[in-house]
Amino acid sequence: MNRLFRRFLPWPALAVLLLAGCGFHARGNYRLPDTLGTVFIEVPGYDYDLRHRLQTALGSRGVRLVEDATAADAVLRITDPRFASRVLTVGSDGRVRENELRYTLGFELRRRDGTLLVAPQSLELLRDVTYDENNVLGSQSEQSAGRLELQDQAVQQIMRRLTARLS
Repeated sequence: MNRLFRRFLPWPALAVLLLAGCGFHARGNYRLPDTLGTVFIEVPGYDYDLRHRLQTALGSRGVRLVEDATAADAVLRITDPRFASRVLTVGSDGRVRENELRYTLGFELRRRDGTLLVAPQSLELLRDVTYDENNVLGSQSEQSAGRLELQDQAVQQIMRRLTARLS
C-alpha cells in the first residue's frame, strides 16, 4: 500500500502545477480594484436576500462596504429585480408539469458625483422547475431553491461584469 501511495503521489502535484502554469484560476477568485473605494449597495424594496448576497460577494473581493450612500465613494444601484414564472409543459390531464422561473434585474455603478463607472446593464436568468402534484411540498421547495440559485447566478454575473469593466 505504501509503495502504491508513493508511486502515485506526484501525479496530483503535477496536475496542480500544470494547471497553475497554463493560467487557470478557479472561478470567482478575483478582486476588484482598490481604487473603487467604499461602496453602498442600493436595492429597491425589501430584497434582503439579494442585498446580503451582494454584500458577501463584494466583501470577499476586497471591497469596503458602507451603510450610508452619502459616505460611499460609489453606489451599486440594483434596479427592478423581478421573479416571474410561466408554464412550460402541461400533462394530458391539464395539470402543470414544468415551470420556467425567470429572474431579471438591472444594475449600474456610479461615483458619488454621478459619473458612471459601469453603465446600466440588465440580466435575465432562466431555470426550469418540474412540478409534481403528488409532492407539493417538494415542488414548492424546489421552486424556492430555484429562486435562490437564480439570485446567486445574478450576483456572480454582476461580479464578473464589474471586474471586466473596472480592471
